[in-house]
Amino acid sequence: MGALTVFPSYFFKEQSQITLEHHMDFIDVRQLFKEDLSKVEESIQENYKSDVPLIPGISGYLMKGGGKRVRPLLLLISARLCGSTADEKIIRHGCVVEYVHAATLLHDDVVDETTLRRGRETVNSKWGNDASILVGDFLLSRAILLVTLNSDSRVMKAISESAKTLVEGGILEYTHARKLEVTEHHCLDVIRRKTASLISVCCRIGAILAESDPEAEEALTAYGDNLGMAFQLVDDVMDYDGDEEVLGKPPGTDLKEGHVTLPLLHLYQNGSPQLQKNIEGFVQNENLTGKELEYVVDRMRKTKSLEYCLDLARDHIEKAKTSLKTVGFPAPDYREPLNTIADHVIERHTAAKIKHHFL
Repeated sequence: MGALTVFPSYFFKEQSQITLEHHMDFIDVRQLFKEDLSKVEESIQENYKSDVPLIPGISGYLMKGGGKRVRPLLLLISARLCGSTADEKIIRHGCVVEYVHAATLLHDDVVDETTLRRGRETVNSKWGNDASILVGDFLLSRAILLVTLNSDSRVMKAISESAKTLVEGGILEYTHARKLEVTEHHCLDVIRRKTASLISVCCRIGAILAESDPEAEEALTAYGDNLGMAFQLVDDVMDYDGDEEVLGKPPGTDLKEGHVTLPLLHLYQNGSPQLQKNIEGFVQNENLTGKELEYVVDRMRKTKSLEYCLDLARDHIEKAKTSLKTVGFPAPDYREPLNTIADHVIERHTAAKIKHHFL
């Protein structure tokens, strides 16, 4: 493992034909790491094999469902930034974080009774809740086994803490479903636990596996935390102000499932008594009509609730990018892919209007 001070010349020429003068977009970043992502994909498919037929059947359906592997990608880039190439251990941990993410999706869809994700029928809808929970458990147990193979104890601790925090976030969200007396702090706390914790640990693991110094690890952890906050804030906006073809699910799903996310809370707290009364009725109604959703979104635009959340997301993106400037990295040019991903988190709200999406 050699420290890199610039992008290796062969890396761009052979993998992507991207040059430093070329302004990156998210597609460029994926192309740049195409070979490494292919290795992660091979690891993902190899490690859900089982002689119990239902496991590879459901795992294969889930894993081939259109995800962009953003979490493994963040791990790969973070390791590169800290001077490491994508060895077997780094590839394996890319599989680990994707398994943890997939397991949480399987469990979340059962809790929320979700029937559509990424434009496809969910596992719980197709195979039933029991199968969805059990295969989610299998993926978690497989992730645990993979992470124990020659892993640094710091990696095991980081992933364990992240998993615990993620589950706490899910429970926090569940116990406050359909409750409008929650605070903005609560909404942001759920985001930090449920979404940002796993995105942050991907960056942190990349730094640990690359044997970086504590300052680099801390900077990448902060980057991932802020990126995760922004990512979910934009997702919450897009749930109200997005296109079904892009979202892969009907708009207004959060409201129908009783999740009081920040756009709705901001509207409620800044609305008239009559509007508040209407929202209270909507939150308790699982069969929300398209007309009622349009009413909510229209009021969100008037109260600038959507823009308020996007502004918060932009603040987190700036914090994420600033954190990367605070320390010197062995391969500093790899800041650019991370900055590109950060910018894309915000851009995808606009891109949704022209049929592009991130995950």
